[in-house]
Amino acid sequence: MAVGKHAQGARRDRSNENFKKKWSTLKKNGLNIHQTYDAEVYICIRRRGEKYEFKSTEKALPLSDEEKNESFPLPVLVTAADAANERINLKASTSGIEQRQRNNQEGT
Repeated sequence: MAVGKHAQGARRDRSNENFKKKWSTLKKNGLNIHQTYDAEVYICIRRRGEKYEFKSTEKALPLSDEEKNESFPLPVLVTAADAANERINLKASTSGIEQRQRNNQEGT
């Protein structure tokens, strides 16, 4: 039985396919947020020299720094590091709750 070239251990780079799936999911979620919460949604991703944009309305263009500073309330800015820290803190607090539950069960 012949062994295919992919079966020999060399794995195909699927990053482009995976990115397209994530981008599709992000667009669907953006549309859902727009329709459910009547929010203007703007998503912009730059990857490998290409720019991907989702706009729920024409007014949902990105705000300039001046527009951001003049708007009230001020926008909530979140970086990738902020999101990662939030995720870590959520895991830590969840594991703390589980530990307390175990301690309570052992004490009873």
